Amino acid sequence: MDVFSDILRVIQLESSVFSKAELTAPWGIIQPSSHDAAFHIVIRGNCCLEVEGQNMPIILAGGDFIVLPHGHQHVLRDDLRTVAAPLASLGKAGQPDETGFIQFGGGGVPTHLICGSFKLDRTLGKPILAVLPPILHIKGENGRAVEWLDTTLQFIACEASSRRPGNQTVIQRLADVLFIQAVRAFLNDPLRQKQGWLDALQSPNIGVALQLMHAQPEASWSVVSLAEKIGMSRSAFATHFTRLVGETPMQYLTKWRMMKAAKLLMSGLMPLTEVAVLCGYESDASFSKVFKRYHGISPGNYRRKSSLSETYLSES
Repeated sequence: MDVFSDILRVIQLESSVFSKAELTAPWGIIQPSSHDAAFHIVIRGNCCLEVEGQNMPIILAGGDFIVLPHGHQHVLRDDLRTVAAPLASLGKAGQPDETGFIQFGGGGVPTHLICGSFKLDRTLGKPILAVLPPILHIKGENGRAVEWLDTTLQFIACEASSRRPGNQTVIQRLADVLFIQAVRAFLNDPLRQKQGWLDALQSPNIGVALQLMHAQPEASWSVVSLAEKIGMSRSAFATHFTRLVGETPMQYLTKWRMMKAAKLLMSGLMPLTEVAVLCGYESDASFSKVFKRYHGISPGNYRRKSSLSETYLSES
């Protein structure tokens, strides 16, 4: 059981590459705060990034990849003295040129950017968002993107310039890969403080416990039964799990069950009783009580709300 993949399937990550821009000095753009995670890739040139709540600007160079997981307002510009315009100005700059880039700025030194967003449900995405900092910065190497990013960008560029059926779907899926790789790069950073369930996956004992909970959320797990499965004492397991994951084993299990329940309810026609059983609850009443406490809404209303959202999106 790949727990990270399991979480990603539940949160239904969606990506959008919304612009490729050739920005010529002087230029500056402001992106307002959003529920979505923004990303920017510097293909060529240099620029400054200022993020709301962060004291120091970040100087970006060719090959750099930035993700803002929590959607903070931010400013990108060629120089800290340049006045920035709203991001919507890019959309008003005209049609892309023959290379697919929108032209914007004063005509000076160019910087090429790819900008996009990652959409994920803020409630279902909590397990990932909770462990991510305000900024993920994957630095380029000698003015080029790191190998995995460069390869993905080449695929995106190829699909963007083609007229083959399904090319937009392929681009979106490749953009999903960018998010996953950015999180992987964050996890592999030797200088950061390691904590949270993603890091706990690498623990020989606690990682197995997490895998068990994800593989069998319907099982009648307890601290004792989980500890026995991984060969630890009850107290040692509870202490070690809480220290690494940041919450008790039963708190984590409940959270995962409620995420899985929300996914099952969104998928449509499965009876509430069956959803409850698959998530480890013997009665609808006990399941509904926990679900409402976690999501702030009853299972039935959650399903109806999700159905209305799906209908709106399909008609818009």
